[in-house]
Amino acid sequence: MRHYPDLTEQPRGGNMTVMGERLPEAWIVEWHRNHRVEFPLRRWSFLQAPFLLVPTMGLLSLSSIPDMLDDGPWRFLAYLLIALYTGVVVGLAWQLVTQRPVLVVDHRGIHLGRRRFLPWDDVGSISPVIGPKPLRRLEIFQKNVWAKNLTLTQQHVNDLQAFRTWLDELLTENRQISHSN
Repeated sequence: MRHYPDLTEQPRGGNMTVMGERLPEAWIVEWHRNHRVEFPLRRWSFLQAPFLLVPTMGLLSLSSIPDMLDDGPWRFLAYLLIALYTGVVVGLAWQLVTQRPVLVVDHRGIHLGRRRFLPWDDVGSISPVIGPKPLRRLEIFQKNVWAKNLTLTQQHVNDLQAFRTWLDELLTENRQISHSN
């Protein structure tokens, strides 16, 4: 018996537009529908300057590896460079294919990947968008000044200013709900 996929479900990745490249209205619709919005890595963000620097530097160092492999004392360093460059390329390829780590904004707080989580109650403030165009970032400060802040970049959301405005609205809404309880 042949299995036909459910056409109402949208495939992850595929031809579907990544949430971070959509307009804020789409985020609001998704928020009201699921109380959760996922922002996977934007594949085009990998074509920006910081990510092009790694392969370029790797190619420059790889060009000297044949000479290093011939020379006895430098052989270990050559193998170390090969392993390091392979690890970086595999890691970047894994992120490019899986679009992870995913930035998730839900009713509990902000999740960046599996390890970074900032509950709404711990958010102190959100910084203005800072940095030049390809390296723009947004800092989310915690109430505890000694805790590590959450830094968000254009890897997940193209329009960081609109994202900051949307997060401010969610933070205000969450604070009103927690004060009324």
